[in-house]
Amino acid sequence: MIKIDDHAQTDLDQLANDHYNRLIGTLLLDGVNYHSTQSLIGRIRRQRDIDAAIPDQTRVDFWDYLLDNSFTKLKQIITGRPSVLRALIKEIENKFGAAFFSINLNYNKASVTPFGEIIKTVFNYNLYRSTSACRDNCDQFRLSYCPYCNEQTTQIITLINGLTGLNEKRALLQLDHFYPQSRHPYLSVSFFNMIPGCTPCNTHLKQEKNFDILTHFNPFDKRLDDYFAFELGSVLLQSEDDVQFSYVNKSVFPNNSIVDFKIINRYVHRSHKRMIFNFFQTFKNHSSKVNRSLAAQIKGLFTTDSKKILLLDMYNVPTKRNEINDVQLGKLKRDIAIQLGVLKKI
Repeated sequence: MIKIDDHAQTDLDQLANDHYNRLIGTLLLDGVNYHSTQSLIGRIRRQRDIDAAIPDQTRVDFWDYLLDNSFTKLKQIITGRPSVLRALIKEIENKFGAAFFSINLNYNKASVTPFGEIIKTVFNYNLYRSTSACRDNCDQFRLSYCPYCNEQTTQIITLINGLTGLNEKRALLQLDHFYPQSRHPYLSVSFFNMIPGCTPCNTHLKQEKNFDILTHFNPFDKRLDDYFAFELGSVLLQSEDDVQFSYVNKSVFPNNSIVDFKIINRYVHRSHKRMIFNFFQTFKNHSSKVNRSLAAQIKGLFTTDSKKILLLDMYNVPTKRNEINDVQLGKLKRDIAIQLGVLKKI
């Protein structure tokens, strides 16, 4: 729904560079080597030596691709924005072949090859996921709801450790790999490939689907709000059962994200329909033009901005785009308010 940059209170590219520096660690006292297990570069070099001893030149070439030119490609993989990652995927698959890393079963399913499994072990997403750095990074995004669906919460909470008495953060969210690990294991800890999201979106719906920034919205890349608007199917509502949602293209882009995340199916949940119906009824009942048709009432509901702001605030309708993620169903509410003419697009 949103672009994470709109909500974050820090420079995400700098955060990505800090992430890279933590992954590679510091040089050992010899000024040449890195720790063989604690450093990503150390793990890559160790695995390169193992593959060179087999020998398996293609594997060695892949590790050299990451290590050459002072780790230029490795740094791009870890810190690159989604468009950079897409270019790297194309470059890597041209050099080594997609089948070297992954068995592409179909759009929905894929699995890593034996070498892909080794790559996942070397990059070690699970290690990163367990660190305080991971929780701190997610906290910097300042997300309240899943950026894919805008329905489920994504929380970072603080707990007190009963043994040490120190505050500890807990991430009540999942990190979705936009480009799935099962297809691109070398992107396992790429900063802009890990989307803080909810369990329904990540575990139940997206899974291993073959996402791409040309077909789906990556919240580090584009705003769904720039391309799609939700709207009521009818503005003649007699009960909550009449509430139906659809979407329209504001600018050309595939609707795959809306379809794959089952957005409309999830938004027609009875509690959401009830909320929108009450929201609608409140605006209708505050119209001074009671003798006109409902459609005519919709266009001029309020005579003062203050009353409008009060009612929008009462229903927690975000008036600005960078407030969408602060509210459950914030985009849906905002789009409907714009559709009804009670809110101008800001």
